[in-house]
Amino acid sequence: MTAAPSGVTIRPARPDDEARVARLLALRGITVEEALEQAPRMIAALPVLLLASLPADDAEPTGAGGAAARSAEVDAVAHAAEVDDTAAPVALSGAFVLPADLENDRPERWMVSGLIVDPGARSRGIGRALLAAVGAAVQEIDPAEDLFSVVETANHASVAAHLAAGFQEAAHVDGYAGLVFDGDALLMRLPGTTV
Repeated sequence: MTAAPSGVTIRPARPDDEARVARLLALRGITVEEALEQAPRMIAALPVLLLASLPADDAEPTGAGGAAARSAEVDAVAHAAEVDDTAAPVALSGAFVLPADLENDRPERWMVSGLIVDPGARSRGIGRALLAAVGAAVQEIDPAEDLFSVVETANHASVAAHLAAGFQEAAHVDGYAGLVFDGDALLMRLPGTTV
């Protein structure tokens, strides 16, 4: 478990965190049912999946628009599964190994699985702390390997969080590994440690 200077607690997601993970996944605009279905698979499949929480007194998770209603519904399901009533889940991120694509001359590489920060917990440095923790977790597994992330340039907060966590701009891309973006996106790289 990692404690960041902003007061956020960051730790690996566990199987009993399904409802917490689902609550955050629902902020992406998927249904509660989809989030509850995806959460256990995500926890089981990703080699790195970290959950950030704040003490309940400090957390003001609100969600955005319809996401607030979905969050409330997942929270009701989560209440029964809650083991630690003093912490509220506010952010989620992880990493996985993206297989090589020989046709596009892309080597196998570690990729950030995405970054979700509850709107009520933004502007506290949680995204930066979580991305730094994901980078540290990847370094524990594969010390010399770089960690990559694709971020839409219009998402200034995410770009800033990546830069603050030590990522560097690697390239501008229209799409990556089958993902197509509405606008310009950045392929960002967190360098691995030299051995």
